[in-house]
Amino acid sequence: MTLHSPDQILLDGEYKIASDYWVVILNPESGSGTNFPIIQKVSKVEFLSVAAYGISGKSTQLTLGENWISQEEPFSTIRNTRIYIQNGELELAEQPIEDNICSGKQSSIELDGYYDGLNAGDWVFISGERTDIPNTPTKSSELTMVEKVRQGISHPQDKLHTFVTFANDLAYCYKRDTVHIHGNVVKATHGETRHEVLGNGDSAKALQSFTLKQAPLTHVPASTPTGAESTLKLYVNNIRWHETDSLAGAEPTARQFVTRTDDEDKTTLTCGDGKRGSRLPTGLENIKATYRSGIGKAGNVRSGQIAQPVTKPLGVKGVINPLPATGGADRETRDQIRKNAALAVKALDRLVSVQDYEDFTRLFAGIGKARAVELTNGRRPLVHITIAGADDIPIDKHSDLYRNLIAALRKFGDPYRSIEVAVRELMLIAVQARIRILPDYLWESVEAKVRAALLDAFSFERRELGQDVLLGEIIQTIQSAPGVAYVDVDKLRGIPETLDGQGLITPAEITKQVSSPLEDGQTEPLPKLTVNQPRQEPNGRIRPAQLAFLSPDVPDTLILNPIT
Repeated sequence: MTLHSPDQILLDGEYKIASDYWVVILNPESGSGTNFPIIQKVSKVEFLSVAAYGISGKSTQLTLGENWISQEEPFSTIRNTRIYIQNGELELAEQPIEDNICSGKQSSIELDGYYDGLNAGDWVFISGERTDIPNTPTKSSELTMVEKVRQGISHPQDKLHTFVTFANDLAYCYKRDTVHIHGNVVKATHGETRHEVLGNGDSAKALQSFTLKQAPLTHVPASTPTGAESTLKLYVNNIRWHETDSLAGAEPTARQFVTRTDDEDKTTLTCGDGKRGSRLPTGLENIKATYRSGIGKAGNVRSGQIAQPVTKPLGVKGVINPLPATGGADRETRDQIRKNAALAVKALDRLVSVQDYEDFTRLFAGIGKARAVELTNGRRPLVHITIAGADDIPIDKHSDLYRNLIAALRKFGDPYRSIEVAVRELMLIAVQARIRILPDYLWESVEAKVRAALLDAFSFERRELGQDVLLGEIIQTIQSAPGVAYVDVDKLRGIPETLDGQGLITPAEITKQVSSPLEDGQTEPLPKLTVNQPRQEPNGRIRPAQLAFLSPDVPDTLILNPIT
């Protein structure tokens, strides 16, 4: 028997291999004329016992479809040859798609595989690195709705992919390989649900009251005149009673109650006396309440801050908030209540004049400031309302606060009048001043008082939308502080919150803006910072009002130095 035929290979043992297998033959040390690697198809497989060179053993003989070596090939070529016989199906690599994901550039987005359960009308988050801000890696997210979903392939040899079309244009452009689409979107608001037994009902008592154990009581946005509704639900003998503003006009059998909240945020509910609202029926632990506790600015968490649910329903591995929470506001202070008390009796929940729209918006829960003017969008007149959140909390156009405000304005206003609501444009006031202090005063003490006086006089609460900043106001505020002999203001600047609409300004950019020279013809310090009112630009776009104030969170905008 010929051991080394040109179309046969004797392996060094028995191997599981069948005909029609493909083999790869390699010989990295070959110096002959044979071109390796060689890929051949097996036409025949035999298992033999071979005796040669004084030894014997079992072998697998493969017959190939063609010759793999010549008859004159030296034996060293055979000894150094390796055979790869393990076959496996390899998946073809998919052709990469490298273009960015932007609005208007494609009718649909091809996902990286097949995804079941995604339907038209579902809400999804788009998150990724933006490409529309050059030289600045910025990650953003946005909420959008799915308009259409189809399953298909791009070419005959492609695997099944999911194609998604969104209902609205995307606000940003994203780098494709950084994009994540988050499904399973659910609505969440601040607060923890409580189930509480308040006590025993007693029909012999009039105006029976109970105090909730957990505080503060959560209120959520609603399209009501106040802009909020309570989460408190009262059950008496497992029958729902309803909250009302006053028991004065309630029927004797009306299952209603009123609430009041004290200075410590504790909420007490009171039921009727049998003449104005029904008394509570006698029973043992028959008064129960379901409500949520937790409210205020603490609920405005940053994006990605929520990463672990309190309880995990079946099938839920984790949660995340791609967008920051907005709209959460603390209760009004006493000073704010005094300031807004007169506004409540002006509109009386009937919006007729432009001033009515402004007063109504100002009283809406979560709104700190409002400015309404009558403008035109080029086609018809409209009431344009600029809003700022309470304590300048962020307000997103997809938030419940924003949507409920628009719904309330349309509900209580003129149904045939067009309205437009926009969030304020922020201008940071930047001041640099040198101060001469009186003899016997310490600079550290005087500087702290001057800083506190400026931050108070030019705070969010004391400035109005569209209110200009005068150099004289700055000088007067500093000069009025104890220990100040005189002041020399070196710079007065206004720094926008965003630069050319390309995202929030950074601390480094703020420092650059303050130190950069003024435009030609302007001298330091500026006599006045002009803060814009709502206006229409030449291109027809309506810009909201600006709000200028000193921010304690940005120390580089207030620099005070002593005159020695």
